[in-house]
Amino acid sequence: MAAERLNSTDEMLYRAADVLGSTRIVQVLWQFRERVPVRDLQTEWNRLNQGRLSRRAVAAALPGARRSWIGAHNDEALDVTEVPLTDHTVTDWMDTQVSAPLPAGSGSLWRLAAAPYGGGSLVSLTVPHFRCDGLGIFGAIGSGQDPAGQTAPSAALDAVDVAGQIAEAALATARWLPRTLAGPLERARIGAALKTPTAATTTPVTPRFFSSAIAEVDAAQWQDRAQARGGTDNSLFVEIAANLVRTAVRGGTGIPVDVGIPMTLRQSEHDARANALVVLPLTLPGGPALHADLRPTRQATKELLRSAGEHSGTLVPEALWHLLPSGLAHRLKNPGAQQTDVVASNFGQVPRPVAEFTGRPAASVALRTMNVPGVLPDKARLRASLCLVRNGDHMTVTVTGMPDHFGDSASLRRLVDEELAAWGLTAHRWWGAATHRAKEA
Repeated sequence: MAAERLNSTDEMLYRAADVLGSTRIVQVLWQFRERVPVRDLQTEWNRLNQGRLSRRAVAAALPGARRSWIGAHNDEALDVTEVPLTDHTVTDWMDTQVSAPLPAGSGSLWRLAAAPYGGGSLVSLTVPHFRCDGLGIFGAIGSGQDPAGQTAPSAALDAVDVAGQIAEAALATARWLPRTLAGPLERARIGAALKTPTAATTTPVTPRFFSSAIAEVDAAQWQDRAQARGGTDNSLFVEIAANLVRTAVRGGTGIPVDVGIPMTLRQSEHDARANALVVLPLTLPGGPALHADLRPTRQATKELLRSAGEHSGTLVPEALWHLLPSGLAHRLKNPGAQQTDVVASNFGQVPRPVAEFTGRPAASVALRTMNVPGVLPDKARLRASLCLVRNGDHMTVTVTGMPDHFGDSASLRRLVDEELAAWGLTAHRWWGAATHRAKEA
């Protein structure tokens, strides 16, 4: 099997620790009603270690050729604790899993862990975003032993890659350059990017590790509330994300809110790309939280996605970007998720292999994305991140937010409950007693 080459998004996320001071981690969480035997967890670990998650990036033999993903063994062993979690320790355990070091270039590729909780088991899978995006992780869980190429490409294949990149760059640039020269907005964006300093000249800032809240909502109720306001499941989700920023970050002022909307470019669950998405910024009005008409947000989202096409993560044609020196390439990337106020990632229906991880149906599935050791406020605008999945007849929404604005996890949970209640949604806690009992509208 031919090795998959790293694309521009892979490279940017791979270098995020150096550029932004933190690494983006994707965490999938499962709750099971009964204890999951260690042998079943080890079977899943072995299966994942034979698949697409277990691969590392290797340099090309020829300058100008892109790096490649090749198969590798995961040095991060299965971690199972026998000490039962409590409602007071479960959040710390989840944060410990997402914070476990999985540095780029190391043999620690991903981490699978489990602990007893509530008479059953809580299971966590953490994967660096540069290694795979959320839908890619779902696909990797489902595809099982669908391995990466086992050997680095030869110099001859690297030469083919260089030639292909040069040819593609020439054709793409010939189409792109006249359009860019004629467009003042595009010229201004590139000019501003080229003037951006490559190194920080200010005093280092302490990373902010985000607080977390997870809530479950009846899927039929979610759909009913969305439709009653002229929206969809997704537009309601986007508006909830914007409202949390309006309330906790903007303080009700009229400053617009930029919501990052991830758009997948994945063709199927067998798409071998590590990252196949772009994050599109949707600008929504500022002011107080809005809980009425969802039609403006629905229409704005639809228009954004319709006009997006195969958006690149770079400000120049991607093939050209790969041929540029690293310093210049860094300047000419699209801002992405880290330069929006909040990201709203809707992963849709959880695929059956994910919902039945370890061979048994999970009571609930959640997903969150976290910056580790945290977001640096002077390097990234991101203040909150939301993920939504549907499993069976429930929607699970995960919210993470910067403590400077949202407080600790208990404060964030109260704010999330209040926001859901304002839509007439009954929030069920993923763990522990409810901090605020939402009422049926």
